[in-house]
Amino acid sequence: MASTQVYSNKTKRLESKKSHSWWWDSHISPKNSKWLQENLEEMEHSVKRMLKLIEEDADSFAKKAEMYYKKRPELINLVEEFYRVYRSLAERYDHVTGELRKNIPSDLQSQGSGISDVGSEPPSTVPSPDRRPSQRKSGPRAAGFEFFLGTGGSSSDLCTKGEESSSLDSESESDDSSVNNYSGTQSTDEDQGLRRRIIELEAEHREMKEKLRMQQKQISKFSVKKSDDENSQVLAKLVACEEELRAAKEKIRLSQEEINRLTIEIQKYRSLEDSSDMKQKDAKVLKPDVDVERYQTRELQKSGDGSELEDSDPVNKIQKLEEELGLTRAKLRELEKEVASARQEHTKKDSSIQNFQNQLKSAQKEVSVWKTKVEREKREASKLQDRIARYKANLSDRDQEIRGLKEAINNANKSLSDENGQLLAEITRTLKERTYLEDNLKELDLRCQTLEEDVRRVKAGKEQMENMLRAQIEQLKAEITERNYHIEELKKSFDVLNLKYDMLIAQKDNLNAKIAALSAEIISKDEQVDKINVDLICARELAEDLRSRVKELEIEVEKRQEIIMEGAEEKREAIRQLCFSLEHYQSEYHELRKAVTRHKRLPVMAS
Repeated sequence: MASTQVYSNKTKRLESKKSHSWWWDSHISPKNSKWLQENLEEMEHSVKRMLKLIEEDADSFAKKAEMYYKKRPELINLVEEFYRVYRSLAERYDHVTGELRKNIPSDLQSQGSGISDVGSEPPSTVPSPDRRPSQRKSGPRAAGFEFFLGTGGSSSDLCTKGEESSSLDSESESDDSSVNNYSGTQSTDEDQGLRRRIIELEAEHREMKEKLRMQQKQISKFSVKKSDDENSQVLAKLVACEEELRAAKEKIRLSQEEINRLTIEIQKYRSLEDSSDMKQKDAKVLKPDVDVERYQTRELQKSGDGSELEDSDPVNKIQKLEEELGLTRAKLRELEKEVASARQEHTKKDSSIQNFQNQLKSAQKEVSVWKTKVEREKREASKLQDRIARYKANLSDRDQEIRGLKEAINNANKSLSDENGQLLAEITRTLKERTYLEDNLKELDLRCQTLEEDVRRVKAGKEQMENMLRAQIEQLKAEITERNYHIEELKKSFDVLNLKYDMLIAQKDNLNAKIAALSAEIISKDEQVDKINVDLICARELAEDLRSRVKELEIEVEKRQEIIMEGAEEKREAIRQLCFSLEHYQSEYHELRKAVTRHKRLPVMAS
């Protein structure tokens, strides 16, 4: 009779839940809410764009740097857009849940915990929809996101009310938690998945009640030991991360110094190379003039040797030309020596520049490697921050546990006759704490794979612990007379827990300060690396401009050489004309001389 009445109550509660699910569906279902559907489509489009930007790659370092500077503002805009959409969804969800609580009648709210009675049914094999968002990495959350994920589901589990009222509160809170987790998946079959999740949670809740009803002292010891192990692991990881960050910073600093030194050396060698090129150009420009002068002196020497004029002007010209020829020969020798030395220096500088370029390439590769390491360290630091946030939540829960222990100690000091009732209340309270700790352990198992082995060992030792606890429970009646001694021990352990709590708070503050300093240093290093990349790109562009300028100068030099050759050809033509006129004058001079000699001979012959 009682079972049929319970079953009828269950069906009534489920029907009342179904009758009010239409309002919930109209606000959280993408099919019914146009605003929600638009936001989801916008977020999906942004995710595809971001994945496309991240998956693109380049061949050379310059292209990668260019893509980095082009993609960085786009990625920042996409992240800001994600945050805006996420914040609007969280605010909308918070508003909808508030309106839901206001609009649902009071009799439905009082019956909210009745759905947990369905926990005796076998759990569904379909995977729970709230397990997928729990695997995501926790980060900085906006307002209402904790409620959106349903983490505040069992916040009333540790209250000091009676057993019946606390169980009803925890069941109603677990219902809200499952609904919140379910809405985070944004699926279309809300009601079906919600019922399955409620059935799963209630089945797990009742199993834990049956298995862990009499585990008061061992559970408390295990939780303290577990928290100490987790804190020691976090401290060890933080120390290792600090050492790796310190080494990475030192290597980045050395690579930056090497890059600066190499850029200075390259600039010096480029200036020397430009000076040697100028000397070679001067020598090339002077060579045609020297050849012209040589040709002129040879022609003048030939004309001077063939002529026997006693006039002083051609002789003086020849002497001046010989002196100029000697000076130009000396200048030519000096220029040839300078050109040879400049060529030797140029070959040396080419080899050294090649070496420096190789060193610069290796330094750039090291910088890219350290960039990836710094990004990895950033991700590790964010993981540690998330873990610290979880530990903060655990610390608040431990405060509530300490308050419960204080109340248990005060109740134990009142009278020995009430110890049985107090022990039962304390056992129920520790069972609720155990369920809360088990939920936290499940979340930690999903987010931190490093704790899976510990959880398996705990599950393997459950049966042995249960047997030991049964034997200890049978001995509790005989140990009632020794309760005062145990109370003193509990006081001492309470003081020890207070000291440990203070130490944990101090360590937490130190870790927060260190993490803030490390994040600031990482940001400054990223900015320095960005500046170095910008300077390197500017230097490459300047080198390209200089090369184009050198090519233009070479073209101009070739044009000038052509002009000089044309002038030399004109000079040669003038010299030929002078030679012809000189030969003409010489022939006329000989004829005149012959005429004069004939004219002188005629008077002599006449006399």
